[in-house]
Amino acid sequence: MTLREKLALLEKRAADKLAEIKDDTAADAARAIEKDHEGILAEIAEVRKQIAAADSQTSNDGTGVIAERRRVTEIRMVAKEAGEPEIGDDHIERGSSVVQFRSALLEKMMAREAPATDNHSPASVGEEHHEKRASAMSEALHHRADPSKALTAAGREYRGFSLMDMAREALETRGVKTRGMSRDEIAGAALAQRSGYGSASDFPIILGNVVNTTLRAGYEAAGQTFRPLIRETTVADFKAINRAQLGEGPAFDKVNESGEYKRGTFAEGKESYKIATFGKVVAITRQVIINDDMNAFGRVPQLLGGAAAQLESDLVWAQILGNPTMGDGQTLFSVPHKNVLAAAAFGVASLGKGRAQMAKQTGLDGKTVLNIRPQFLVVPVELETTAEQVLKSVFYADDASKVATESMRKLQIIAEARLDNGISNPAAVSNAIAGSTTAWYLAASPAQVDTVELAYLEGNRGVYIETRQGFDVDGLEVKARLDVGAKAMDHRGLAKNAGA
Repeated sequence: MTLREKLALLEKRAADKLAEIKDDTAADAARAIEKDHEGILAEIAEVRKQIAAADSQTSNDGTGVIAERRRVTEIRMVAKEAGEPEIGDDHIERGSSVVQFRSALLEKMMAREAPATDNHSPASVGEEHHEKRASAMSEALHHRADPSKALTAAGREYRGFSLMDMAREALETRGVKTRGMSRDEIAGAALAQRSGYGSASDFPIILGNVVNTTLRAGYEAAGQTFRPLIRETTVADFKAINRAQLGEGPAFDKVNESGEYKRGTFAEGKESYKIATFGKVVAITRQVIINDDMNAFGRVPQLLGGAAAQLESDLVWAQILGNPTMGDGQTLFSVPHKNVLAAAAFGVASLGKGRAQMAKQTGLDGKTVLNIRPQFLVVPVELETTAEQVLKSVFYADDASKVATESMRKLQIIAEARLDNGISNPAAVSNAIAGSTTAWYLAASPAQVDTVELAYLEGNRGVYIETRQGFDVDGLEVKARLDVGAKAMDHRGLAKNAGA
């Protein structure tokens, strides 16, 4: 059993164990179940550490450097948004994963106790109390949407609350008397930022927190096969991004007896693109609260987060499948770029020719041999099994020429269904791009040569959530936004074979 399979089983055990606690479960029995659950969580944490350690040793070719940069960037971004940069720096030094950091940050925020001293005004103490109560209710609601999420002591206080119960509680704690109010009136008052009963409600904040957490979890859980292939960056605005494509360094000249050195320059190319804004608005209405519809906080935001991740995948793979025009006027895969391989079915022979052709790519001067080595074999899912058989089989009894070399077996296979089915490019007006079940690609490590770049707006990596009181709907509107763009940067690290 692999570590990831073991992790999946443990996570299911944790969810099943927590589900054993019912509304009528005795306190002693509930504590025993919670103790067992904590033990399973400890096992999960250990397995995650083992996975992180294994992942950090999977390559020594620059991929680990990229992953480390991504880890540090995301931890710092989340810590900054939470107003806890010191905690972020501490977890970066510890080597915590993004998931581990988010979990630790959430626990700290939930457990934070600000003591009420004489230096606190009654108003500030009251606000702290409301914030803690809102956090506990958010946690309980998140647990209802996803039972695998553990509850703190504060969250367990609201474990059996329905959405209507929480709406009533949010109003009552703000001084609104709900006795005599209909369910519709309670839902409407709780969803308003300032109700007609004269007091602000915490309920929109509670709902927004849960939607935000669930949506981000859906975004992070989505499988994105392109990640090892690309270089990730951030940009300050929506203006055109001009990327200099550095060529080879100037050749060294022999220094004459007088000691004179000749000046050299770097050859340059240029690629340009822009990021754009993509998004969707969903509503949490009075009907959701009255009907106690947990899909609005579980499955719906999860799917919305997954859709944001799918958008990123569409943008990146559209650069590969769409064969865009590059800054030199040639398409990404073209004869002048010397990265279109002679069409042939995938096998040891065609793979060997592809590797050789990529290694012989030259710099922008057309002379300097770059000796680029592919690290990834990118195939449609129809060819995934064939690729595994060719690369992983040690020998063929009938034909020694079909034996993959040791260096070939080091290629990392990336199988992507968009290559089979085609894609709709969300960044283009005419967006239908056909796929192929026979075409396959070679790609170099982005640490060696630029391939495809994925850019986010500074401070907004991934999906960004905003909420507001609805105007067109009776309820709360949640806007999910993604500021992102993708562009192929250098043809020399990519090669295509149309297959046969």
